[in-house]
Amino acid sequence: MGKANRFLIKAFLVLLLGLMLVSLMVTLDKIFALASPPKVVDLSPEKGADDVLLNSPLIIKLNKPIKRQEVRLSISPEVYGEWKFKNPLIKNHLFKTLTFTPVVNLEPETLYLVSIENIKGFGLDKASAYEFTFKTQPSTETVLLEGKDQEEIISPGTEITEPALAEPAPAEPAPAEPVPAEPAPEVTMLKISLDWQDYPLSCEAASLKMALEGKGVSVSEDEIMERIGCDLSPRRDSLWGDPYKVYVGDIEGKVCKTGYGVYWQPVAQAANYWREAQAFSDWSLEKIITEIKLGNPVILWGIVPTGSLTDCSWYTPEGKYVKAFKEMHARLGIGFVGLPESPSRIILNDPWVGRLYWEIPYFLKNWAVFDYSGVVIR
Repeated sequence: MGKANRFLIKAFLVLLLGLMLVSLMVTLDKIFALASPPKVVDLSPEKGADDVLLNSPLIIKLNKPIKRQEVRLSISPEVYGEWKFKNPLIKNHLFKTLTFTPVVNLEPETLYLVSIENIKGFGLDKASAYEFTFKTQPSTETVLLEGKDQEEIISPGTEITEPALAEPAPAEPAPAEPVPAEPAPEVTMLKISLDWQDYPLSCEAASLKMALEGKGVSVSEDEIMERIGCDLSPRRDSLWGDPYKVYVGDIEGKVCKTGYGVYWQPVAQAANYWREAQAFSDWSLEKIITEIKLGNPVILWGIVPTGSLTDCSWYTPEGKYVKAFKEMHARLGIGFVGLPESPSRIILNDPWVGRLYWEIPYFLKNWAVFDYSGVVIR
């Protein structure tokens, strides 16, 4: 073999080794990137802001997606409002942005602490935490100055001129009446923590688990499912099981194809093992409000708000018609905003998306899909 050929072979091997090292470095870089926890890269309002509007939303952006069902979010002093996960890398998954929208205005001239704990990504990273503070602006309520010796308050940028000597000073206008600040709406809410559902199609069991926890009974979703019962027989065209008797399908299945869910009667029967429970249909908002005022959470059947409904109804082997929709979902009613006789919002613990503050007209429209049905836990 000639010297030229040996040189070419050596050069090729060196090049190949270099490419392998580069590839290894890129791989290691990706591994380290996955191993590092997600980091906050942008905030609104800024960290330490001291003049934040009383209705200002919070926006927290991260450099990579987080596990939404594991992160713990809190604001102190407590604020009523909705946390939402946004900016997904793929539809409904891998969120990189957190937002909080207050339902009741923040308190004026108050220092708030926002804590984000147990931040995890989808790699080998350990959990991390982040916190920041901000202060709200003063109240916009009119302040009247009394007494002639008080200094005049002049806003920045106001041009100051002396009055003409020949002209008498104009009469001072009568002081304006103070404009009282609009009182914050009343909020009635049961102390029931949000708990995410353990399985893709276990919203009913998760809602009952939260309700029982609120009544001092600690059980798992698996224990609840054992009480409800499950029909695992496969769907055959328009024939399937009866959700008015047991859970239909695989709790980890594909909705309306291999898995579905269960309706209110079997859930109430299961709940009665631990607490008194009542299944109902054709209820009114007033009845829900009454139960919540009595300290009783209410499981409510509705739909995921996708903008449309996908009918997947079927018949049982006995010929019974089962109205069903792909978007079917159960949530736990735990409170309301406003006076009991005229609430403006209902507060829901949704085991899939978090705590919701739905306006009453939208809630009623959503709840109507399953004939105003649910289960009250007493």
